[in-house]
Amino acid sequence: MKHLLENLFSERHRLTARRRAMAVLHEVCRNHERLNLFADGAPREMPSILLDVDEDAGTVVFDIPPQVEGVEWDQRDPVLAVARYEGVFVGFELDDIEPVAWNGAQALQATLPPRVYYLQRRQYFRVPVASGDVSAVVLVRQGAAAVNARCHDLSAGGMRVLVAPVSGDFPLRAGELLQELRFQLKGTALQTAARIQHVDQPVQLPNGKSLVPLGLEFCDKSFAFDQAVVRYVQQRDRDLLSGRA
Repeated sequence: MKHLLENLFSERHRLTARRRAMAVLHEVCRNHERLNLFADGAPREMPSILLDVDEDAGTVVFDIPPQVEGVEWDQRDPVLAVARYEGVFVGFELDDIEPVAWNGAQALQATLPPRVYYLQRRQYFRVPVASGDVSAVVLVRQGAAAVNARCHDLSAGGMRVLVAPVSGDFPLRAGELLQELRFQLKGTALQTAARIQHVDQPVQLPNGKSLVPLGLEFCDKSFAFDQAVVRYVQQRDRDLLSGRA
């Protein structure tokens, strides 16, 4: 667990867009996801749930965990909170903790977390897409014509696509930032910025034509985009394991 906390609460996993960070907190609250609280001096993690997220007041409310030796909530020491939902670890710090009345019962209130951390447990786990699940993928380039591609496999962090060799424009290269990546996932239109991570050797098709595999990394994903892709990857993985695919 120590390794998880060190990994999760690192700058590379911090959500830099406040709007998305708040959306994640609201999702954890709305779904009544279990919180694991980690306080200095506590011999073990403590279970709780997030009861309310009030952006206007700048506070969150959470359930009082079972009494644990060495933890006094009126000390208001910062506490690390970790939730898990839909294959994602979410972490944030609870500070300025104090008792509060909540719907006729006692609860704890803390200041709205200034930072939220988001760690995809299977960030690089890829699934082959089923026929018809993903439409043609459009790669919108900067200073060059858009390129149509075919999705081969998909993960929460990116996708692998196949494209025809580019002619008439500068070639696709690793590191190129795509202005936009557009596709439909089971009928839902999705778009995000992306970066070409690698360009592989062309593969020869039976008809004599060749296609170039590209590894794409999603950039500046919206919360809705991320959740749509995560849900698909998890469901597709379950279908493959169960033999339904």
